[in-house]
Amino acid sequence: METASPSRLLEDQHRRIDQGLQDIIDGAGSLARLSESLALLCLHLYAEEEILFPPLEASGLTMPVFVMKREHGQMWPLVQDLTAACGSAGPVDTLQNDCRELLQLLQIHNPKEEQILYAAADRLAADPDHGSLAQALEAARLPHGWACAMAPR
Repeated sequence: METASPSRLLEDQHRRIDQGLQDIIDGAGSLARLSESLALLCLHLYAEEEILFPPLEASGLTMPVFVMKREHGQMWPLVQDLTAACGSAGPVDTLQNDCRELLQLLQIHNPKEEQILYAAADRLAADPDHGSLAQALEAARLPHGWACAMAPR
C-alpha cells in the first residue's frame, strides 16, 4: 500500500480536528470526541515541528516556518486549557467559546500552512533524499510532555 503525500495526510488531520471543534460549537459534540480531536491536534503540531519543519527550513522556508511555529505557540495555551477541561468532565456547552476561538485561529492558520508549507513538503517528498517524509509523518507518536517550540513557558 502506498503512503499518502504529506499534504494529504496533514490536510486530513486538519479536517478531523476542525470537525471535532465544530461539533462542540454546534452543540453536537462530546467530551470524548473533543479530547480525541485535541490529542490529534497535539500530535499534528508535534509532527509538523519535529518532522516536517526541519527539512522545510533547510530548503529555505525559514520565515514561513517561523510564522507557523509562532501561531502554534499562540494556540497552545488554549489547547491545553481545553484538554484539561475534557479531563474534568464538566458540561460540554461551557467549552463552546474556547472551541470557537481555537477554530477561528485554525481557520486563519491552516490555509497558509496548506498552500505554502504542504505544497513544499510534497515537492520534498518527491525527492529521493526526502522520500520517507510522508512515512515519518504517518508514524509520528507524541512524546509525553512535549510542547510547541514557541509555547508560553
